[in-house]
Amino acid sequence: MTLLPLKAIYFEKHKTLLVSDIHLGKVGHFKNSPVTLPDGLAETDMVLLDRIIKTIDVSEIFILGDLFLRKESYDIRLFKIWRDLHQNIDVNLVKDSTDMMSDEIYANFEIRIHRKYYLWNKFLFTHKPLDKDVKLTGCEYVFSGYVNPGININGSGRPLENLPCYYFDEKQCIMPAFGEPNRKSLMKPSPKDRVYAISVFENEPVVLKVDKK
Repeated sequence: MTLLPLKAIYFEKHKTLLVSDIHLGKVGHFKNSPVTLPDGLAETDMVLLDRIIKTIDVSEIFILGDLFLRKESYDIRLFKIWRDLHQNIDVNLVKDSTDMMSDEIYANFEIRIHRKYYLWNKFLFTHKPLDKDVKLTGCEYVFSGYVNPGININGSGRPLENLPCYYFDEKQCIMPAFGEPNRKSLMKPSPKDRVYAISVFENEPVVLKVDKK
């Protein structure tokens, strides 16, 4: 398992990519709200997804919920173009209540739907994180999204930064949102938790293990 700096996890043995919360349609979704988002965000997200696919061998993608935010948007047409270019890749969506598109639309995009949970090689894929007191049966570990975890880091002589991160506790990994921009939820790791922040070094994203001391 490799934590990629572009907010995706790669299982090399299975040629499988795991992403969460792409949020296509977010520009139109917020157009009539006080939140102002720049145009071109979806194009950027799809370009980043293409960048990953061109650098590693991917035969299957799992999306942990929140693929689309709107039923009608330019982003959806953009995704159709992207899908036509990558017909050799199996695309799966672990669908939650926030994914409101009809099954017919997902079928038109050749997206395989899994309802709320999907058990994959003893890993449980789901959109929303499980409560910490939930006992796992039938799986060894959980991967989820939804909250878009962030961690505060002080750089050497630099101000405090709130960075997106991969957050691992004893039972599950909470993934950063793939789509940008998204408000981050500040995580408070325990001594047993592991956190890997996504930062930038020489204009390139990097994954850094966070020392909690």
